[in-house]
Amino acid sequence: MKRLAAWVCAVLVAGAALAQVAPRIPKDHPEASKGRRQEASRLTAEIAGTTGVKASPVARLNFIDEHIFGKMAKDGIPHAPLAGDAEFFRRVHIDIGGRLPTAEETEAFLASSDPGKRDKLIDQLVESEPYKSKWAYWFSDLAQVNSNRLGTDGRNLFYQYIYDFLHMDRPYNEVVEEILTTRAASNYYIAPASYLVRWVIIGATCTDTVHEDTSDEIAIWTAKHFLGLNLQCVSCHDGRGHLEKINPWLASRKREELWRQAAFFGKTRVLRRTEIETTRDEYSIDDKGEGYDAQARSVVRVPRNGKTMMEPAFFLGGEKPRPGQPLRQEFVRMLTADPQFARATVNLFWAELMGVGIVDPVDDFDLSRMDPNAKLPEGWTLQPSHPELLDALAKDFRENGYSLRRLFKLIAKSSAYQLSSKFPGEWKEAYASYYARKFVRRLTSEEMYDSLVKATGMYTDIPVPNRGMFVKFASQARSPEDFRRHKDISFFLESFGQPNRDYSQRSNEGAITQAVLLMNSPVVKEKIRAAPHSYLGGLLAQQLSDDEMIRKLFLRFLVRVPSDKELAIAQTLVKPDRTKGFEDLQWLLVNKVEFIFNY
Repeated sequence: MKRLAAWVCAVLVAGAALAQVAPRIPKDHPEASKGRRQEASRLTAEIAGTTGVKASPVARLNFIDEHIFGKMAKDGIPHAPLAGDAEFFRRVHIDIGGRLPTAEETEAFLASSDPGKRDKLIDQLVESEPYKSKWAYWFSDLAQVNSNRLGTDGRNLFYQYIYDFLHMDRPYNEVVEEILTTRAASNYYIAPASYLVRWVIIGATCTDTVHEDTSDEIAIWTAKHFLGLNLQCVSCHDGRGHLEKINPWLASRKREELWRQAAFFGKTRVLRRTEIETTRDEYSIDDKGEGYDAQARSVVRVPRNGKTMMEPAFFLGGEKPRPGQPLRQEFVRMLTADPQFARATVNLFWAELMGVGIVDPVDDFDLSRMDPNAKLPEGWTLQPSHPELLDALAKDFRENGYSLRRLFKLIAKSSAYQLSSKFPGEWKEAYASYYARKFVRRLTSEEMYDSLVKATGMYTDIPVPNRGMFVKFASQARSPEDFRRHKDISFFLESFGQPNRDYSQRSNEGAITQAVLLMNSPVVKEKIRAAPHSYLGGLLAQQLSDDEMIRKLFLRFLVRVPSDKELAIAQTLVKPDRTKGFEDLQWLLVNKVEFIFNY
């Protein structure tokens, strides 16, 4: 078989890399942070390898670089050289916009001698449609919005609300305030209401809303998303005797503290709209409830053993609401004013762009191990790799209007972000915590699909229910449900780790199934066809030379020109049958490790 022969001949094997899964340390293990860094380190060393380019001192472009390179200089740690233009160009397009650039955009960037071209590109990307689509989808993933829980109209409206927030670069703290304090007759008409609606707990029937369980869920998920704290365990029992080997700070917390956090939502009723003739997943939100009863039933966790109605108190510091003030407003005031809010937020997006958080996992801060000047719990080390940098990022975020756009620019414009993933000389695991090279990561399922259709120019119209519209990219869909009419695409995305936002969680692990799908799935086979409306079909119609077409396809799929060896292999491949040969070449490029990973 020609394709299999070409696969072996070109040594473009992605299967081993996709199936490669480093030994995983459980998320709740005390060494989880080190384990994730080591996993990223090993993957990068295996995939990216080494470079013959010797690293020279890099320019320190902002305070991020002062912290990152200052620490490496102090400790005598070597680092990778800056990424070349092609490596950087592909990386930043995928990280910020989730899609590949065009061949023409790549050629123009590589040919440009403008010393400020990287900064200009970053400025352009964080105001682009791909940026807004990717991160609107990302936030929808974070909030786990789907039709089953919110109704189709609710989840559509929430996506558009997030897209607009990104488009206008509204202050992040204001958006958090809106989604946590909004009242609504219906989440089908008031967009931010769907965040709270998502955490409703239903009992025996679809109209049986379990109020205290819902309040608990809101307390847990808001802490996870906006404070980087994992309160799941203390929602069922005190931390003492359970969490000492996992999180010393949480080990000292009590279940009653979680109830008091949940009591900020004790008067908030999230009610199913049962007066509608056909019962739908549509909810109203008001503040006419009676409060949080510590004796109330639970259908999702161990029975409550409290004695009275709970008075609200903020989990960090125990502050109580001011008399006569709306409880949710008071909660948001305390939440967004606490230093942990900004610290958790910048750490979350640092991890998205840099591969691993300064504190990692990003939703499992141990507040007893944050201060390098404080006495640490016996047997434990400092949790953040760069505590001063984390605080500096949080301070900058607060002082500049909680702007996500500025945060993205700040990180992407640093030399730390722009280091090559290839390392000169021997790589040691000890270097991983210094960010001494850019970590490689697998593309997410949506990035994989969007890059595939962008490279081939072979789009499938994805319907967005109740909107009367179709989209071309996975990141433009409102939730994974939109792909159900296209079973092959839906299976492809699920196999690459797409969650359903109901009960499954996102995975970015490799699996042999992924390699099989890239080699022989209906999705890939359909997209690589030289159809008249495809990118390849357009090239063939121009009657370009083989070498020029090969060059353009490499630029399109891998964002670089082919090596002499690759050019020779490709020439041999396309010579017997030009159309079939170029289809085979596209198949090979999709299966190349460089296409599957972001460097």
